[in-house]
Amino acid sequence: MKKVSLFFAGLLMTLSILAQHGKSAVKITVYGNKNLQISFDEKVYPIFQSIVSGNKTTLDIRDLEIGDHALLVTRSDPNSRRTEKISTLFSLRRRYDLYIKVNTDGESGTIRKKKPGINANRTAIDSADFTNLLNNVKYQRTTIGKRNLIANAFNAPNYYFLSSQVVQLIQQLILETYRIELAKLSYHTITDRNNFSQVYYLLNSQANRDELDDYVNNYYEEDDLPIAMSDASFTTLFENIKQQWPVNTQMNSLVNAFNNTNNYFTTYQASRLIQLVSAESNRLQLAKLSYRSITDKDNFHSIVDLLYSQSGRDELENYVNNYSEDGTNALAMTDANFNSLYQTIEQQWPVSTQMNSLVNAFNNTNNYFTTYQASRLIQLVSAENNRLQLAKLSYRSIVDPVNFSQIYSLLSTQASKNELEAYVRNYGGGGAGYKVAMADADFNALYQNIQQQWPVSTQMSSLTNTFNSTNYYFTTYQASRLIQLVSAENNRLQLAKLSYRSIVDPVNFSQIYSLLSTQASKNELEVYVRNYGGGGAGYKVAMSDAEFNTIYQNTQIQFLPGAKMASITNTFNNTSYYFTVAQAKKLIELVSLESNRLQLAKLSYRMITDRGNFSQLYDLFSTQASKDELAAYVNAYVD
Repeated sequence: MKKVSLFFAGLLMTLSILAQHGKSAVKITVYGNKNLQISFDEKVYPIFQSIVSGNKTTLDIRDLEIGDHALLVTRSDPNSRRTEKISTLFSLRRRYDLYIKVNTDGESGTIRKKKPGINANRTAIDSADFTNLLNNVKYQRTTIGKRNLIANAFNAPNYYFLSSQVVQLIQQLILETYRIELAKLSYHTITDRNNFSQVYYLLNSQANRDELDDYVNNYYEEDDLPIAMSDASFTTLFENIKQQWPVNTQMNSLVNAFNNTNNYFTTYQASRLIQLVSAESNRLQLAKLSYRSITDKDNFHSIVDLLYSQSGRDELENYVNNYSEDGTNALAMTDANFNSLYQTIEQQWPVSTQMNSLVNAFNNTNNYFTTYQASRLIQLVSAENNRLQLAKLSYRSIVDPVNFSQIYSLLSTQASKNELEAYVRNYGGGGAGYKVAMADADFNALYQNIQQQWPVSTQMSSLTNTFNSTNYYFTTYQASRLIQLVSAENNRLQLAKLSYRSIVDPVNFSQIYSLLSTQASKNELEVYVRNYGGGGAGYKVAMSDAEFNTIYQNTQIQFLPGAKMASITNTFNNTSYYFTVAQAKKLIELVSLESNRLQLAKLSYRMITDRGNFSQLYDLFSTQASKDELAAYVNAYVD
């Protein structure tokens, strides 16, 4: 405590410091009837802007930056003509209120109080769901697996936790580096921040506790900035990609790393990854891709130095200047990658195999095309219905939609052109809620086509493909009619789960439950729906045996060099497909080269529905180095 002149007896000064975007509002209340002057950092604030009530003067200041400041209050007594001054230093911190009080006895002190967070009105995950999450973490075989699962939970939208729940999750990890990383990551999800101090006790060193405290003190919701990958996780990723060969395999892994929306990097980390390739076109593509994931964008200018040509630097600068956070920054496939894809599909036979590869190419959410590229692919088939299907599929991936009208010329009938125009007109009308159910005429044609198929396995395969197609949407009534085409309970349950993604009126989805005869199936469907999209991949449904056998046989009969590898790669890249370990293993065994098998095993991991059995794939490799590389990939993998 500091003694001040007794002349200030009766003076009570309170400052309320309210953190906002990098600045704070300061409210000063001064009691007393003497002439008053207030200045911050030697800048005098006019008293005429204040509110005077009785012997109380209140002044609001709203332009102070976060950081250290000096306050000076000058009081003048008109009778005695004496002038007294009181000064104090204080620090503005985000999300804090600061109260400075000068008592009547001449003592002053400060009290800093944490402001409530925006999560105070949010509801933490319920006990049943939390217990399920905690058990899943405990069941993970590896430390990195536990860390990734917890990180996914903290990153999942609309997931909130009590401090005590966070403590239980982080306690499953021993490494201090993971504990502090996850403690920071958890903070934005906490609903009872007054209890967050419980988390501090998970850290053994005072230095780490201080680091966490500093993070919390400087955190505010308006930033909600992503956290760059930890040094340990980055090193694992970097070394894994560095050891890959040939360059196109490295490039594919780098693209996947920057496209993974769970990954964030510092500029330095991104530059190290980009320097793994030397071709200017590859570096430019990766530099653009990386920008979304950069946590320190003020330093991104250093990435420009990785490009050799001025034209490349100008193109990157133009991309950054026009970058939008709304996700409209897709990059068309490079000419080299496009030509490789085009030539692979061009050589395939029969047409059904070509068509399957084209559908996979347009369904792959990592692929984007110019209108010209898409038109070349579509022209590989001649049937009008095939071209129309591909034209619709392609629209999602077009980077220059203003030119999409050129695709219409590939269709020979006005009816097809009108149908494509209607599809485009209704596409994307306001975000994810734009789903438009299939027209009655189209639905009836689809229904009758599947109804006439035989045997049941063929019907089931068609129904699975229908619900997996990301271009189809249905009313609950339409979906129920399709599901009733099969009678086996397990088939109906599988289709009911698959259909949920495509339902435009989910409020009516409970009608589907009546199609199931057992309570066990109804319960399983209910659990699936409740957990659908909730930050996890538990809703994946493996491909039916009939559909898998079709894909396997089509791949098996290919004989051109590299055709099998290309076909399996496309299959594993198709985000609508999911496999059991047994199915994935059977496909990978169709190629014999160890490096190819390793690449496919990594690709397959994303869509495996029974990851507890994934170790069976290690039997495909003859060298321990390959097994170790696959294990490292799996341990570092984040969904």
